Amino acid sequence: MASRTKQKEEARARRLAEEQAQLERARRQRRLQILLGVVLGAAAIVAVAIAVSASGGSSTPKPNSPGARQAATTVSSLLTGLSQSGATLGSPRAKVTVTEYGDLQCPVCRDFALGAENQLISNDVRAGKVKLVYRSLETATGNSPNPGIFPTQQAAANAAGLQGHGWDYILLFYHEQGSEGTDYVTPSYLEGIARQIPSLNFSKWSTDRNSPSLTAQVNADQQAAAAKGFNSTPTIVVQGSKGAAQPIVGNTDYASLESAIKSAQ
Repeated sequence: MASRTKQKEEARARRLAEEQAQLERARRQRRLQILLGVVLGAAAIVAVAIAVSASGGSSTPKPNSPGARQAATTVSSLLTGLSQSGATLGSPRAKVTVTEYGDLQCPVCRDFALGAENQLISNDVRAGKVKLVYRSLETATGNSPNPGIFPTQQAAANAAGLQGHGWDYILLFYHEQGSEGTDYVTPSYLEGIARQIPSLNFSKWSTDRNSPSLTAQVNADQQAAAAKGFNSTPTIVVQGSKGAAQPIVGNTDYASLESAIKSAQ
């Protein structure tokens, strides 16, 4: 009898041990599945981040979003108190003129505008030493799904310039620029930027932006750029009493821009 009892106990112990082993295997499998899910999730996040970074922003910018409202506040604060006339920002008596040939859909232009150009406005333009002029030169827009939008988008900024808000429009566009190569520039997008500009008469802007004279100005800018051999944006020309410094092509830092200004004074 004792032998049979011992055998039962041993069998029971083996069964319990096997059940415990199965339970532990199931736990390990669950842990591996969770770990795999975390790794795949992290990889997906990284992939999305890389894609967004490479694209330069959202493919569907919304001028009425919280981020856009913050951009409008930033631009308004930067430009408040500065003289604007057409495509020119700053005192007409400034001894140095910095001309930017740009494309509003160009991501390199955006980087320049939000970096060195922002510092230029805050320091040199506000101090009355430099005036800043914007000219149109098609580059990135030509590679978009709708290259024909170029004269329309650039004329939209020029129309704001007729009311002394051209640079508000230019900088807001750069702040809210969408992904390069996407069809984000629509009439509602252009109108959304105009509505963000304080004191802009929207009705007048809506009429002015369809003016043939503004489209002609865009074409004239391009012809002037071609005559100078410019074919990249931004191309930055610094002109002072000593003549013009060597044009700067592409994004640049503020120190390099300052050096060009000093050489032209």
